[in-house]
Amino acid sequence: MKKVIVAFALILCIPNLFAQTEFEALKYAQTDINGTARYMSMAGAFGALGGDASAIKDNPAGLGIYRKSEISGSLNVLMGNTISNWKYDNSGTLKDSYGYGDLYKFGANNFSVIFASPTWRNESGTQGLLSSNISFSYNRLKNFDRNLYLISGPSTSSMTDYMGYFSKGHNSSELSYNSDISELFGNQDIPTLSIYGYQGYLIDSIAPYEWGSSVYNNKINPKYTLSERGHLDEYSVGWAGNFSNSFYFGATLNYQVLNYTGYGNYSETFGTEGDMIMGDTIYTKGSALNLKIGAIYSPSDFLRLGLSIHTPTIFSISENYYSTLDYNRPDLSYGTIVAPNVQTSYQLQTPLRINASVAFILGTKGLLSAEYDYNFNTGSRLMSENGNSTDYSDENQGMSQVLNNSRTIKIGGEYRVSENFSLRAGFANTSNETRPDAVKLLKENTKKVDTSYFLNNSTNYLSLGFGYHESGWFVDFAYMNKMLNETFYAYNPSQLPYEVNPATVITSNNNMVVTLGFKF
Repeated sequence: MKKVIVAFALILCIPNLFAQTEFEALKYAQTDINGTARYMSMAGAFGALGGDASAIKDNPAGLGIYRKSEISGSLNVLMGNTISNWKYDNSGTLKDSYGYGDLYKFGANNFSVIFASPTWRNESGTQGLLSSNISFSYNRLKNFDRNLYLISGPSTSSMTDYMGYFSKGHNSSELSYNSDISELFGNQDIPTLSIYGYQGYLIDSIAPYEWGSSVYNNKINPKYTLSERGHLDEYSVGWAGNFSNSFYFGATLNYQVLNYTGYGNYSETFGTEGDMIMGDTIYTKGSALNLKIGAIYSPSDFLRLGLSIHTPTIFSISENYYSTLDYNRPDLSYGTIVAPNVQTSYQLQTPLRINASVAFILGTKGLLSAEYDYNFNTGSRLMSENGNSTDYSDENQGMSQVLNNSRTIKIGGEYRVSENFSLRAGFANTSNETRPDAVKLLKENTKKVDTSYFLNNSTNYLSLGFGYHESGWFVDFAYMNKMLNETFYAYNPSQLPYEVNPATVITSNNNMVVTLGFKF
């Protein structure tokens, strides 16, 4: 018998019904090395150098380095490739199953207008405030775009095991097949995973108010696909001053815009016992303000030292969430369950960030630069729409158990081959931003069915580029390869009776950027 079940009840915007986790907080808080071609070709190691439109977003004091006004813009071509390796247990032997995902995208990295304004002191001496510069800029801080396809062979552990454990405390009469589906979804104490499990003939109950169990005893074949789209953009207005050509101080006020869409699809086949497909879609929009303050000190023409602080950013976020279950039990039933749309609004406070940098100016032939960023990820906080953090007390306490404070080291160099032509290269590394033993915990009454999560292991960047400049204009080119290493879990394995083997996911993004600028 085929059943198509659609629940029309609208679930209200209550945080406990659709609680975010630490993993979502990290995803929206992370930024990338992105910007002008010169900035990217040196892996973003510009904190103490300044004089570049994208360097201002790391250290606003870099705006004070400018001697001429400038307008510039950058376009990029992004080519992404994701390769995965999902080990599974088959007759006691670990084997591998592979997945992939390709992506091609054309876009804009940044656009900036900078006004260099010398003061009267600039003409009469070398002491005091010599210039007062203003900037208006747009920068893409992060691309979320990615396609991912994961497949595994026979496994002893199943999503239905997790559904069974998650349904602890709910008995079969409470979730019976004869229950009104709208009433089930409207009950704030019943998670959607439990409704899917019982109504989809995937789990049963051992006894009233004991944990539910999977109805499958044989090995299953899991598959997971994910398509992510979106970006994090920043619009800034900045000011910086040049004091005596040795000290530069600046600040920017920044408005950030978040857009993210994720389409997830997890499926299992049970041989002759049927199959199931669970899909979820999330649409996220957010906006925020923050402040960045920085300084550069140049004790000599050879050396520059930089320091900047980025205040925590408090996003106001709205989300729409949809999920469905397609199930097929040949001897019982098959059909589709469509859960009601869940809408929620909340606030996210991203962490404080500190940036320290050093640069060596090698006469007129080149330069070397290094930068150290430190993100206090464990200081991230989730709050209700009115700023109350008690609604997310469990998640906020878990920030230090799931997230790591991370550091990014950037190293870059530039060599001037001739008066007009320069070669550049850089390397950067970001440490793991999640703990290796972290797990994703969902609220017992959550309406969310997105059980999957990624552990962030490390990120490496390798970049090359060149540039040509004349007195009134310049053009730069850059190539950057970003290699992100992650560990994927389809669901939390910590409380299950069977071993759950994770997948290794390597995402490689190849970014080619061109920047054209004019000085006046």
